[in-house]
Amino acid sequence: MAQRRIGIIGAGVIGRSVFQEITESGLGEVAYVLVNSDGMKSGLPETMRPLLTRNSEQALAEEVDLVIEAAHPDVLSAIAGRVLAKADLCGFSCAALARPETEQVIHATAQDAGTRFYLPHGAVLGLDGLMDGRDTIENVSITTIKSDLGLGLPAGTSGAVYDGPTREACLRFPRNVNVHAALAMAGIGFDRTHSVIIAEPGAADMRHRIEVTGKGMAWDLSVSSRSLGGVSGAYTPRSAAGSVRRILAGQSVTNV
Repeated sequence: MAQRRIGIIGAGVIGRSVFQEITESGLGEVAYVLVNSDGMKSGLPETMRPLLTRNSEQALAEEVDLVIEAAHPDVLSAIAGRVLAKADLCGFSCAALARPETEQVIHATAQDAGTRFYLPHGAVLGLDGLMDGRDTIENVSITTIKSDLGLGLPAGTSGAVYDGPTREACLRFPRNVNVHAALAMAGIGFDRTHSVIIAEPGAADMRHRIEVTGKGMAWDLSVSSRSLGGVSGAYTPRSAAGSVRRILAGQSVTNV
């Protein structure tokens, strides 16, 4: 299989994990790593440093086969159409698709250009099952428990801070509910999927509980991952690396 040229947007926990997976697997060649000023910091792999750029115009003009976004929903919304016009796109900040205009651009551009938008499963499991069961699933609910600071809330905030449709959860907590967005897109949509977000001061773990019911079926899945100090848990970087590895190897991964 020919090596694919890949652009990476973001050099945080996810971006670094993806970069390491690509370089160690030999399945692709990283053409650039696009960052903002905060991304030009210490702690980055030495092999990544020569590929860093803050020039988005120059980076997005590069001829690549795949772009991996691991930055922020605003970034994904801004670049999705331009990228998909000529390359595949894997978007880790998939809460951006809760914005109808972004979802429309992604679907329309990918269809017109014959490219793919890949939906990584992030910190949860079971997206394939949700896609397979769309016609029989009636209810999907996800409850997330994170620390107050991890949710970007004032210190000491405790209890349920959101309870309602997933679309609004993504708009209010765009950096914290990519898992919710992935479930909504794989399953019954942003407006029918139900989200609950609970703040727990000092919580060391990020916890998700997914409940699915339908015709003759019921699933109850719980996932816990130790916080890495920001919005990502310990499992998420390995999940991200695995998703990218499957894309590059031509194996099964959810795409929309």
